[in-house]
Amino acid sequence: MPPRGAVMARLLLWLGVVLCALPASAGSLGIHPLRVDLSAARPTAAITLNNTGGTAMVVQLQLMKWTASGEDDHYEANAEILVTPPIFTIAPGVAQIVRLGLSSDISAEDETAYRLFIEEVPPPSKPGYQGLRVALRLGLPVFVAPAQEARPRIEWTASKASARLITLRARNDGNAHARILTLALRAPGENRNLAAQTTARYLLPGQTRQWQIPLDKPWQGRQIHLSVTTDQGVSDADLALQSP
Repeated sequence: MPPRGAVMARLLLWLGVVLCALPASAGSLGIHPLRVDLSAARPTAAITLNNTGGTAMVVQLQLMKWTASGEDDHYEANAEILVTPPIFTIAPGVAQIVRLGLSSDISAEDETAYRLFIEEVPPPSKPGYQGLRVALRLGLPVFVAPAQEARPRIEWTASKASARLITLRARNDGNAHARILTLALRAPGENRNLAAQTTARYLLPGQTRQWQIPLDKPWQGRQIHLSVTTDQGVSDADLALQSP
């Protein structure tokens, strides 16, 4: 079975080709792991990139600090984490090791988030080529734990946009991220869901996000039960439905 990173990379490339609906040329890159966690106890890490295609690939890396305000993610270049090598060529069937390391001691009280952007540099087009080249670009999350204990603390609220539409809002008042995986709504005391939604969205410290959840049938109650699956586990809560 191929590594999970290789499967994801091939899937993203295939989607790019289908969406463009034009001839495309792109490499095939296996990446492992798909997330990096650094801390004072573990200040360095390594990522392995495998060229599973039939031609050499030029790959460049850029580490960006990742912050968020509301629904928007923001990225800015910085040198708080060293990445080496920053650009390289991988021959077919060859693996390249990329190393990451903290450039200074950890002083922040909150977890710090970054994205390591891995981008294929496409070769020059051949004379007469009129198609569209699709270059691989992935953003791997990189998290640096603070010196103190880090954990998310999510506060949920719900409002009724209509009888069949609920707006969920989540604010992370903790000092570490959470990744929201699934959301399910049902009447309090019932087992059957009124709605279920799969998502894979990060909630960084201090960030607020919202989801519009359509219900399978109208709901006139004053409360609704929320079941949330995150990368920390499953939690449940009865939420009072606020006015929009």
